[in-house]
Formats: sequence, C-alpha cells, structure tokens
Amino acid sequence: MSSGSQDQTGGNRLGKEDSPYLLQHAGNPVDWWPWCSEAFEVARKRNVPIFLSIGYATCHWCHVMEHESFENAECAAQMNKSFVCIKVDREQRPDVDDIYMQACQIYTQATEGRASGGWPLSAFLEPSNGMPFFVGTYYPPQPAWGRPSFQQLLDSISNSWSTREAAMIEQSKRIADAVTSAIATEHPPGKISATIAARAALQLLQIEDREHGGFGTAPKFPQPAYFSLLLAAGGEQGGKVVRSSLTKMACGGVFDQVAGGFHRYSVDEAWMIPHFEKMLYDNALLAPLYAQVAAENHDPFLRQICERTLQFVNRELSVPCGGFYCALDADVGGKEGTGHAWSPDHTRTVLESAGILGEDQALFLSVTGMDGAANFRDPHHPNDPPTWVLQMRDPADALNEKVQRALDALHKNRMTWPQPLRDDKVLLGWNGLMIEGFADSGRWLENDAWKARAEEAANWIFDNLQTTDGWMRCWRSGRASIPATLEDIAGIANACMSIWRNSKEPKWLARAGDLYSSARETFFESEHGRWSDVRAGDSMLFVRPRSCNDGAVPSGTSLILRVMTSLIEAGADHSLRSDLSISLQAIATNLAEQPLSMANTLSLLPLAQQIVPEVFTAGAVALQSTSIHAKADTIEGLEIRWKNGAVEIIAEAGAEVLAHDGSPRGLRVRVHAPSEIEIEAKYPTPIVTHDGAKYLTGLFRIPVRQRNMTAAHAVKLLVTVSVCRKGVCAAPQFVELSVELQTEFSKGD
Repeated sequence: MSSGSQDQTGGNRLGKEDSPYLLQHAGNPVDWWPWCSEAFEVARKRNVPIFLSIGYATCHWCHVMEHESFENAECAAQMNKSFVCIKVDREQRPDVDDIYMQACQIYTQATEGRASGGWPLSAFLEPSNGMPFFVGTYYPPQPAWGRPSFQQLLDSISNSWSTREAAMIEQSKRIADAVTSAIATEHPPGKISATIAARAALQLLQIEDREHGGFGTAPKFPQPAYFSLLLAAGGEQGGKVVRSSLTKMACGGVFDQVAGGFHRYSVDEAWMIPHFEKMLYDNALLAPLYAQVAAENHDPFLRQICERTLQFVNRELSVPCGGFYCALDADVGGKEGTGHAWSPDHTRTVLESAGILGEDQALFLSVTGMDGAANFRDPHHPNDPPTWVLQMRDPADALNEKVQRALDALHKNRMTWPQPLRDDKVLLGWNGLMIEGFADSGRWLENDAWKARAEEAANWIFDNLQTTDGWMRCWRSGRASIPATLEDIAGIANACMSIWRNSKEPKWLARAGDLYSSARETFFESEHGRWSDVRAGDSMLFVRPRSCNDGAVPSGTSLILRVMTSLIEAGADHSLRSDLSISLQAIATNLAEQPLSMANTLSLLPLAQQIVPEVFTAGAVALQSTSIHAKADTIEGLEIRWKNGAVEIIAEAGAEVLAHDGSPRGLRVRVHAPSEIEIEAKYPTPIVTHDGAKYLTGLFRIPVRQRNMTAAHAVKLLVTVSVCRKGVCAAPQFVELSVELQTEFSKGD
C-alpha cells in the first residue's frame, strides 16, 4: 500500500493495491493515489490541496458516491486538475481514519451545531502536514438535503485555496489543534472510583429500550460492549436486560434468519430491517455473548443463535483452514436487500419444491411475518416491488423443526442467487476477536469443534501475519502488509489467552506474554502511562493517535488492559502489576468524563480492583453500591421520598430539576424490579424555562400507579434527576425507592 507508482495496465495507481476497497476504485477516471509520502510530495510541488476519501469495501454510501461522482468523467477531471486525490481503506488504516473522523466531528460541531461523521469520509487537507481545513461525508451529484453537490464543493474549495490559501492553512491549524487535544491529551494520573462501573451499568438500565431491547432509537446498533458491561457490573437486573435484548435482537431481521449471522445494524428501533452488510467483528463480539447468556440461563434459543452465527462465519467468512475474512457487502447488483429479502410468491415456490405444503407452509409464512404487509423497499430504487425481511415472532418458532426445515430450503435456494461481494482481506485485530469468539463460545457451550477452530485459525495467523518485519495488520492473497497497530497485537494476545484457558497448553500462554512484550516495546509511553494506537514514525500523520474510547471494536487500550489482567490472573510476572497500575491511573480522567464511551474498559474494572486496589477509591464494586434503599434521600440540594402514592421531590432554593422530556437526562421514574411490572407516572407541568429547556423547582409530586395489575405490589422504583443551577445541569443521578404500588391513582392526583 505504500507504492505510489502508476499502474501500467491503465487506470490509476490503485490497481496494484491489496485492499478490495481500493481495487474497486482502480478503474475510476480519478487519478487516485494510495496513502503514501509520494502523494503528499506531489501535492506540495503543485501547491494544491489533498482530497482524502476514506471508506471500506462493503460500505453502501461509498458505492453510491463512487458511481455518482468518482466514475463521472467531468467530476474526475475537476478533481485531477485542482487536487491530489488519495483513497484510503479505513479498515487497513484505522489510524488515518481515527484522525480525520475526529476532525469531521469537530468541524461539523462547529459549522452545523452537532457532531456527525460516517463513510465515505471526505476531507480536504493542506499539503504540508496533512492538516484538514474542510471535512464532511457523502455529497450528492446534485444539491440535496441542505448539502451542495460534490462538484459545487470542489469548485468552492478550489476557489478558496486559490484566493484565501493563508486563511485555509490557519483554519487547518485550528482543526488540527482540536484533533490533537481530543485524541492525544495527557491527563495527570488519578484514582478511579470503585463504583464507576456499577454507576455506568445503572445508567444503561435507565436508557434501555424496554419495549424493543438494546439502547437508543433508529438507527440501532447492537452495542455488545454495553451488554458486556451489564453482565460484569449490572447485577441480576443487568443480566435480565441483556437476556431480553439478545432475544429481541435475534428475533428481528438484524439477525439473518435464513443464513445466520448478524447484519451491521437496524434502520428501525425494533431490529426488523437491517443495514445488510455483515461485519466479522460484530459476529465475533456477539457470538460469545449469546453463548455466555445461553449457558447461564439454559436458554436453547440463544444457544441456537450462537451456533448459527458461528456456522455463518465458518461457511462464508473463513479462509480454508485459516483465519477469517472481513465482511460481506450490503448490496448485490447495486441494490440493498437484493441478497436477503423475499417475496411470498417466491417463498411459496421454494417451499413447495421442498415438499413443505399446507399447514406447514402457512405456519412458516406466519411466524416469519410474511402473512402481513411487506416491510422493506430499497429507498434508492422506489419503483422496485416491496419485499419481506424475515423475522421470528417468537423464540419458540425458531426452535420448531418444521420452521427450521423451511429455513434450510430457503437458504439452499438463496445460495443460487447472485452473492454479495466478500471483502477477502484478513485483519489481525478482527481475527483476534473472532478467534476469541470461537474459543469462548466453545468453553461456554462445551463445544470442542469450536475450540479446535480457534486454535486452527490462531496457528494460521502466526504463520501468515508474523513476518521478518514484525507483525502485519493485513493479509490478502498470500501477501501480508501494513504494520500492526495496538489493537492488532492486543487482539491476538487476548485470543491466545482464551485458547490457553481451554487447553492449558503452555505455548499459548507464552505467545500471549511475547505479544504483550512486543506491544509494550512498540506502543507504551512509559513516561506517562499511555498506550499509542500506532508505532512512532509515520511522518504523514500530524498527530500520533492515542484513543481509549471504543468504536465498533474495542479500543486498543481496553484490549491491552485485558491482556494484562489475564496474564496476571494466569500467574505472570509481577512487573505487569506496575504496568496495569500506571495504565489505569493514566486514563482515570477519561473514565470519569466519558465512562460509557469506554465500556470495554469499565467491564474490566471489577477484576482490576482486585489486582491493583491502590488505583481505586474506597467503595464496593457492585450495583447495590449506587442504589439507595430508603424512603428518602438527599442529592445535591434535593430531598426525594415516597409519600401517598407519589414520588415527592423538594428542591432547595437555587436548585432546579430538568423536567421530563423523554431524554435520558430528564426527570424519569421507572421500575427497577420486578421487571414484569409496568407503571404509569403523571409528570408535573414545568414552571421554569431557560433557553428553551424546562425545569421544576420547589416541591413537586409524580403520582405513580401500576398498570394491568389487580393487587398492590412491592416494587423498586428508579428515579432519574438532573440537578441544575442557573441553567447549567449536572450529569443525571439515580435514586432507588422501595415502595408499594397501588392499582389506581390517589384521589386528587
């Protein structure tokens, strides 16, 4: 990927690259360069900006922008004339992507009032140091959605550089400074609250979507890191929420009911309609979660989902006798859903050919939702007939042998359709996650074949991505390339530890120890206890990324912390305790400021506290430590109590409570336990308004009654409050009240 030589077969410089994403653009009329020093040098000599386009092979909107703009001869001529154009595969170069995605969020926050990002990422850089002065995402061929056309944007940027070069450079410096501050800020070492993981778990319980499972609204991502945190620090209620969410996800279309495996995310809040790409890392992180919860609850449905997920990975994302490929595309033939959605007529034909008739056929159409209205239409091809994404109306349906026979028939038929593109590169870090997924699932569900598959893949990784030049991040078609990142080394080290837990073979423990030593030598900045994401020395990066926040995959920092705790648990050398202590103290401020963005690290803290207790403030790491089992409590100027069938709150002078507004920060009363009880709460009318936000003050009441119950019940209520003074609100806080709920409101309420 470092070569900048022109492809002698015609086309641009991407024809000799080993990234499927870059190869997709090798025939564009755009004079693309890969990420290399030669491209920067050409831009400096020409004194033109760099247009940096970042995406990945299975990205739908990347395909759209390529077809609309990069394949357009007029647009390409404009790009070639005014810019040096660089194309980057974000999966190969997460360091480059991290820097410019951070820049995108900073720029959009400043210019649009909200931080946003996504792919394709479109950044315009000054040529000397690669600092960005304009950053966005997808731009259409014609003005739309408040965005200029891509050609209008090119004209505007080119003109600005020609007439206001100094101002553009000054703007790039400001953005670069903000990026550097965001991803490489050093904080003084500190202590970590012993209750931080439990408090974060409690916050997740507050924002859980009780109807559909998971967190947030559309688009809705599985977020396995949140589930892991709830299992580690959420107590009994956390376990219930995870089981319920995993079940609801698996019944929806975000799980491929026909072929198994999970799609990237759901475009609706109910998990019904997926964005159809399938990523290795999603399935790697979800499979062992399903295995663990299935084993702990003796749940045959969740066990089946784990099994079908791993079967999908083995069948469609596996190098023969080796590691694992990256992903399957969302599109087939330029259309979303073509490879996954069904029509009832075609489904009946397939079932009839398999001898599934009459009541059995009707049963299948009913339980998969095909006896109702169509639920999917490709938004980019509105004239195409609507189709059905299959779901399961009940977990028991998926366990029905007749239903499974029908699914097998549909899967056999679907394999005769045109298939989605497979991104057939192998990434070291993602393979570490998948190997760990097979090993841990095998341990939870006592499946020796999965344990063996983990070992097979790990041995292949050691043979193919460990080179004379060190560990490489990427492998494709027999070639390993791109130096490994912290995420890569730590990921495969954790995989070795998971295999060791199964086999107790010394070589796996030794391999994990060697990998940790390599990571420490390459990425550890011992003077301040920080771990960098990449090795030093890439002169084209204006900042060395050092992020401890999780993305779609766990951060490199969280992965290396887990390596340390695992090695210490296994009896490794005492010096690791010092490394762990220093590393945790270095991120104490980050954890305090953004706990949920570091959910994978939070999951480790209960174990870490046992190993290095000196890093933590006093307190027990348990959900109960943040719950207040009393009829009254005081929080930052509030008295909160249960009185006469209502939550009663008294705010002292100067203190206000953010009113109920449906957000996680607004006043809210919910049932903590038992989970099957539903309530109705009457929230008071706000009496104070500042800058559009509404508040309550003085004494106010929230009457509460239970729904659909004929007798009084003892329950635990969770009350969320955000205390505000002069319009500035603290983070939400939680109080638990043990109360007896009636079936009706009190008189006067």
